[in-house]
Amino acid sequence: MTTTVVPGLLEQLRHLPEDAFTRLQYLAPQVGCFNGCAMCSQGAGRDTWSLTREGLTGLFTALAKVAAERSLAIASGRIHRPGVVFPYLDNDIGSYPHLDHYAQLARDVLGVKLRISTVGYSRHSTRLAAVHQHLVKEFTDVFDGIRFSITPYTLGFTGRSGVDRQAYIEDLAAALRTYRPLLDMLGHGAATAACELRFAPLVGICELTDVRIDGHHVLATGPHLLISHERIEGELPETVIEHLDEPVYSQPGAPYLHITSDTARLTAATVRAALTGTLSVPHRARTVRLYRFANADGPYFAADPNFHPDGTFTALHLYPATAVRPNSGYTDATRPLLNTLLAHKRARGLGRREEFAHATGGDVAAVLQALTGQADELQPIDRAAAAHLRQIHPQVAAYAAALERAGYPPRMFFSRTFTIDTGQIVNQGRAEKLFRGLTGTNGEPMTPLEERDFGRASLSTLRGPIWRVAPLPLAATGRLPLAVAGKKNPPTSVPSLLVEELDPCHLSPVMRTTGCRLRRHTLALPGGWIEHTSMTQGRALFALPGLLADPRATG
Repeated sequence: MTTTVVPGLLEQLRHLPEDAFTRLQYLAPQVGCFNGCAMCSQGAGRDTWSLTREGLTGLFTALAKVAAERSLAIASGRIHRPGVVFPYLDNDIGSYPHLDHYAQLARDVLGVKLRISTVGYSRHSTRLAAVHQHLVKEFTDVFDGIRFSITPYTLGFTGRSGVDRQAYIEDLAAALRTYRPLLDMLGHGAATAACELRFAPLVGICELTDVRIDGHHVLATGPHLLISHERIEGELPETVIEHLDEPVYSQPGAPYLHITSDTARLTAATVRAALTGTLSVPHRARTVRLYRFANADGPYFAADPNFHPDGTFTALHLYPATAVRPNSGYTDATRPLLNTLLAHKRARGLGRREEFAHATGGDVAAVLQALTGQADELQPIDRAAAAHLRQIHPQVAAYAAALERAGYPPRMFFSRTFTIDTGQIVNQGRAEKLFRGLTGTNGEPMTPLEERDFGRASLSTLRGPIWRVAPLPLAATGRLPLAVAGKKNPPTSVPSLLVEELDPCHLSPVMRTTGCRLRRHTLALPGGWIEHTSMTQGRALFALPGLLADPRATG
C-alpha cells in the first residue's frame, strides 16, 4: 500500500492531547446523510463531505505515525469497546464508497476494529455493492459489531421525495443477504450483530389532571386514568435510580389501577365504578406500579417503567406542563412487536429466552395478523393506540419481507438476539420535535430506562469523555445553512478536520453535568482530501436505499 505522510498534518497531530488518541471513539470519514430521518439523533446535514481515498490514507497514516511516536494505542483508553472505532456519527457509513479501504487501514495501519451501524445501501450502486461484498469477503476480522437500523423515518421507507418503499425493502434484503456470513461469524446479539427496530413514539398532548377523589390519588390524561389502590395523603415520593446494571429504584412504587378508555369521563362515579369493577363503558383495566421521577424539565410519572418478568414491556409515562416543559400529556411506550413475539412463542410452549428453531412463514404471518387484530380490539377503547399499531404494522411487515427475500429462515424474525425491538425513539437531535412539547430540553432522558442509558448518572456517564474526528463541511464563503451542513459541523472555507472531545451521554462538546465546554481542535488538511456530494448528486449515484433504477417508475 502506497501511503503519503503530510508534514503539516503531523505537526498539528503532535499538539493534540494524548486522550484524543487513546479515547478516540468516532473516527468518521464523512459527515452528512442522505436518508433524512426526522428522528436523527445527531441532526445530520443533507449533503455529505467525505474523505477521499487519498485523504483517508493520509489521515490514517499520520494518526498511526504520531501515535507510535508517543507510544499511544488508538482507542485503547476507553472502558466501552476498547480498541474499536465507530466510523459513523452524523453519517450513514453504509453509503461511504471507500469503506473497504477504511477497514483495511483500520486493521493494517491503526490496529483497531470497527463497529458499524447502517440503514442499508442501494443495490443499484454497483460501486457500493462491490465495496460491501469486498468487506464481507476480505475483512471479517476487522469487525467488532454491525447493526442494521430499521426505522419508519429513513427516507427509503417513507416513500416520499422520489423514493419507493418496495425498493427500500429490496435494498435492505440485498444488504442482509450480503452481510449474512459476517453476521453469523460475529454471533447474533445487540453488541455484535443484529437488526434493531426503532419505532415512532405514541404521544398524546392533553391536560394532565392530578386530583384526590374519596382519598384516592387520581391521574388522568387522554384515555388513561390511574387510581391509587389505597387512600393516600401527600404526593408520591420522588424516585431515583440507585443501581444501573439491573435498574434498582429508591422507591418501590405504589399500586394503581390503570383504566384505558376513550369514553370514561373523570368523575367520582367513574373512579368508584373502576375500583369496584363495575365500570360499564368500553375499557381495559390492569394493576400497575406508579413512580414519580424528575428530569431537567420537571417531575413526571411512570407506570411499570421496566420490563415485566415475562419480558414484555408496557410502560406509560405522564408529563405535567412546567416552566420548562411546554405541554402536558403522555407517551405510551408499550412495545407491541416485542410483546406479540413473546405471546406467540408462549402459545407454542416456548420460554421468553428460547429460540423458535422450527418457526415457519405461517408463524411470521400470524404475528403480523395479531398486530392487526390488536389494533381492531383497541379501536373502541384507545383510538390513538389503535392508529399507532396500524403505523407499526407496515414497518414490521417491511422488515419481515426483507428477511424473507434475503433468505433468512423465519426463526430469525423471532430471535431475541437478532430481531431487537428497542421501543420508541428517544429525545435526541431532531427527535425532540416528535415529542410535541413534552420535553423542553434537547437530549434530556424522558423515561427511567433512558435515564439509565444516557442520563446524568448513567452507564454512559461511567465511561467518561470520548473523542471524535471528522472532516468539516467546506464552502468558499465558510457559511452553509444548518440543514445542509448539519448540527455538529461548523463549515469552513479551507479543507479542515475537526478533533473534538464529547460528553458520551449526549455526544455533544459540552459536559451536561457542569455546562463546561470540552476541548475542540480544527486541523488544516491538504486540498483534494475532502469531497462534497450534494443530495442531487447523491441520488444520481444511488447513495441511499429506496431509489428506483428508473425514477419515472415511482408510484
